[in-house]
Amino acid sequence: MATLNTPTITLGATAAGKRDVTVAGTMTFDASDVGKTYRLEIELYGEDLAGDQLPASDGGSDDLISTYMWPVGGLLIRPYKAVTVLAAGNVSYSEKRAIDTGKLDEDSGTVVVGWADINTPIIMPRADEVYARVTLGASPTTKRSATQAGFGV
Repeated sequence: MATLNTPTITLGATAAGKRDVTVAGTMTFDASDVGKTYRLEIELYGEDLAGDQLPASDGGSDDLISTYMWPVGGLLIRPYKAVTVLAAGNVSYSEKRAIDTGKLDEDSGTVVVGWADINTPIIMPRADEVYARVTLGASPTTKRSATQAGFGV
């Protein structure tokens, strides 16, 4: 039976309004999987935590930011990568996409985090939390990465 380890998500360099986002991990196949083809799907979500000071326009549930796409041929693309199992064992994957920084800014705007003095607020961008959800399917198996947090991801 095919399984996934917990994936990792890495936020890389920012250029031209995009940021590199790499999702990596390991798929494990046993002898019964040999010859089968599975679908590897990767989605990025913005996590809304209980303590977040969300903008009024944010409903509070985790937001789908992006779905990784793979070319099929010509101009056709699809939201999964076909993985044909050639042998039992571990198969690593690492997929990098350039994602618009505006999409990664899942909790947009700013928030007052303190006061420098009575008239001067300390203003910071709202914290953004991003995680990857990886699905390996014929019989779907899903694992979530740890959340990456930062200001103005």
